Amino acid sequence: MEQKEKAHLSKKYEQELMEKAKKTSVKEACAYSFMDGFGLQYITPYAIAAGASNYHIGLLNSIPSLFGNLSQLLTLKAMKKWSRKKITFIAVFLQAIMWLALIVAGSFYLFFNIKTSLSAYLIVIIYTLLILFGAFGGPAWSSWMKDLVTKNIGNYFGKRARISGLVALICMIIAGFILDYFKQTKVFIGFIILFSIAFI
Repeated sequence: MEQKEKAHLSKKYEQELMEKAKKTSVKEACAYSFMDGFGLQYITPYAIAAGASNYHIGLLNSIPSLFGNLSQLLTLKAMKKWSRKKITFIAVFLQAIMWLALIVAGSFYLFFNIKTSLSAYLIVIIYTLLILFGAFGGPAWSSWMKDLVTKNIGNYFGKRARISGLVALICMIIAGFILDYFKQTKVFIGFIILFSIAFI
């Protein structure tokens, strides 16, 4: 009788943790939306402001997704050695650091006024790493969430997507106003603000 009671309490505690984790995941989706609205949506304007040509923009719009998708093949092998939590944490941490690296890359052109294609190529490389790290953690995160959301999967992810989508839209609009404010003389300051928020 005592063992059954302990098992019942353990299962109840596990359910409570799962519910808490699902609520945390909604907050995490909103945090991602901040990165999307203040960062990902403005990477092309940033590259153009840093002197990128049409050629560089073409690279920026093709190479990151290619390497990001290929990186997911390595995630499956990594999941055999490390926990999904560890993989997700490391991937997201490295992805966040790349926003700071992007600020540094653009500073060569926008702040130090070095008129070469160095900044443009650095932005392409760093943005590729940013997308790669995020994609690398994707399968581990998806597998992790699959174990947490066992009922009403469609309803949960639908609600999560609606909330995060609204947050991303609001962030994108605010980011547009920030850039518009600084566009005349100090556009780089505007991008520093945007990418700093994306980093956070």
